[in-house]
Amino acid sequence: MSSSRSNIGTYLLESLHRRGARHIFGIPGDFALNFFQCIEKYQKLKLITLSHEPGLGFAADGMSRITQRLTPVAITYGAGALNIVNPVACAYAEKSPIVVISGAPGMNERGKGIHFHHQAKSLQSQRNVFKEITAYQAILEDPTTAANEIEKALTISEKLSLPVYIEIPRDRALQQCPPPHPKPLKFLEEDLEATEEAVAEIIERLSQAKRPVIMVDVEVKRFGLSRKVVQLAEKLQAPVVSSFMGRATYPINHPLFAGTYLGPAGDPKVMQLVENSDCLLLLGVIFADTNMALRLSHLNPKNLIHAISRHVTIGHHDYEHVTLETLLTKLISKMTRKTKKLGFQKKQPPPPKPISYFDDSPIKVETMIHAINRLFSEKGTMPVIADNGDCLFASLDVHTETLLASGYYATMGFAVPAGLGVQIGSGKRPLIMVGDGAFQMTGSEISHAPTWKANPIIIVFNNASWEMLRTIQPTGKYFGLSEWNYAKLASLWGGKGYEVRTKKEMWKNLLAAYQQKQFTILDVHLPIGETSKVLKKYLGKIRE
Repeated sequence: MSSSRSNIGTYLLESLHRRGARHIFGIPGDFALNFFQCIEKYQKLKLITLSHEPGLGFAADGMSRITQRLTPVAITYGAGALNIVNPVACAYAEKSPIVVISGAPGMNERGKGIHFHHQAKSLQSQRNVFKEITAYQAILEDPTTAANEIEKALTISEKLSLPVYIEIPRDRALQQCPPPHPKPLKFLEEDLEATEEAVAEIIERLSQAKRPVIMVDVEVKRFGLSRKVVQLAEKLQAPVVSSFMGRATYPINHPLFAGTYLGPAGDPKVMQLVENSDCLLLLGVIFADTNMALRLSHLNPKNLIHAISRHVTIGHHDYEHVTLETLLTKLISKMTRKTKKLGFQKKQPPPPKPISYFDDSPIKVETMIHAINRLFSEKGTMPVIADNGDCLFASLDVHTETLLASGYYATMGFAVPAGLGVQIGSGKRPLIMVGDGAFQMTGSEISHAPTWKANPIIIVFNNASWEMLRTIQPTGKYFGLSEWNYAKLASLWGGKGYEVRTKKEMWKNLLAAYQQKQFTILDVHLPIGETSKVLKKYLGKIRE
């Protein structure tokens, strides 16, 4: 850490850069202008601006997920910060370490009996809202403690992979702050004795198990632990499955990967593996209804080992302050290699559909998936970003090594801005699957793609309705959407648009989109009622 004094805003940027951040998302506003002045002068973090705070938050989340780094997002007080609440709630639920930096009324302006513009109930209302959706709230009112508060907030975000909130009064951003003298954060310290006990009990359980299974989810991805899980699985010779949300967390071509658990809506062999396991090792798994395919009651608690949020539960035994990384490291070092042959046969993905399949017959959702998989088999895989709704369920049949989605919090409007964040942060060109309802929420952010040299391929499931909701409640009369010409909008915003109504047009235009240097939108016209087989099966099982 630098021993020289910086102003508060610059010190925050320096600390973010030191921890790996290279971009900062932001929309300026009057309470945040002094901080934006710091951003402009600092120059080591590239400022990425978009049109609206919800898109800004999702873009930061997408970048954080793909880079596995802290990603800051700067907004103004009230009207700006409260606009970003939903994306931050998504990041909290799904464990993405975004750093929310909000301007605020100056300290020398307060206490005069007046309300400020953008103020809701009180000056504290905003921070109270963020207490519910961030792991820590640093209020930088005192320059003498500001650096300490910054270091504490960023450390918590890194260690817990959760969002934090930092509020800077506008008359404090340019004030000098002394170097930090951080105190140890005892609640973040590991309990190595508890870890050793947990490891011993897990090894004993695994050694006695006849049908052990490993399930992986978001924390494995967030903390970069996929390779360690591979090592553990190979030692144990146990099949590995992913949760609904953990798709592409484990290498999908690895011989021990059995598939994604989606209960009776998914592969029945995967369901049997999971639900018949006498030792199910849940690594970083969010134990929630949709993420576990609404099948929580089908899992015997006596057979579960659950490690998440620095906590391990084995039956009725709880071990606190145990990190997933240390747990895996010790299990790998102490686990005796098993040589028993696996009791399952890995389901191999079908070969890509032949060109003759893409004829003049009407487009279907499964046609889109076949076209994507054929493109990936010929050109190599791309990161896939899926929005909520049928495109999320359809994405489960896409053969990709990287899939990002809001599979638990299930917010609409995630995919397009998150895809921008993915490409800006990683340099990898993504393929985005989004429904027309979600596109109408945040899809216009793609107009910024030329500015930031991004060229994602966007596939819009266009049926002029909130089709997943219609599928859940067929008698509803309130699911219709205004029809947009998505292909024409692409051209207006600096990209290239394609209309798709047949199988042949799907393959032809997807291949053409891949060859374009600018962003592309495939406007895929689907009839009402046309959904993926996975969604139909999933919702059918819910109704049983």
